Amino acid sequence: MSQNREKLGKTILGLRAEPEGFHWAVTTGTLQQPVLEGSGSETAPKSFTEGQALAWVRQKAAHVIEVYKPNAVAVRYPERIARGFNKDSAKSRCRIEGVLVEVSSAKNLHVITGALNTFGKHLGSKFPKEDLASKDLRGLDWSQYKDKLREAILVAAALLPNE
Repeated sequence: MSQNREKLGKTILGLRAEPEGFHWAVTTGTLQQPVLEGSGSETAPKSFTEGQALAWVRQKAAHVIEVYKPNAVAVRYPERIARGFNKDSAKSRCRIEGVLVEVSSAKNLHVITGALNTFGKHLGSKFPKEDLASKDLRGLDWSQYKDKLREAILVAAALLPNE
């Protein structure tokens, strides 16, 4: 367990689904000074059937939860006006999001879901997309993280306590 968790008592897991897997980030610290404890991207093997891939996603997410023991989980949903919502990839992403919410709930964790703007409100940001495009997030250097992983980090950081 990290010193940040011992001091502040809150660890947040942020999740961002993709049609074939998910990105995750675990944060501690405060809203003003988030600390990234761990992050990663998980992609189901292409040879898996849809059912196998969803079971694989559930197993990977459960492993992250067991390792980091978060207090809460933030799952980023697409914006309501997202283009291509009826496409197969969007439907696949929704199924992955459902698995992520289910496994988190099955572990008795508080789950907060919403679009990027919802988490932007938690951050106190009017333009969370601009936060993603900036060079850092309140001291966390973005340069080594791809866009979708940044989203997982942002939604996790958004639920940290104020100082």
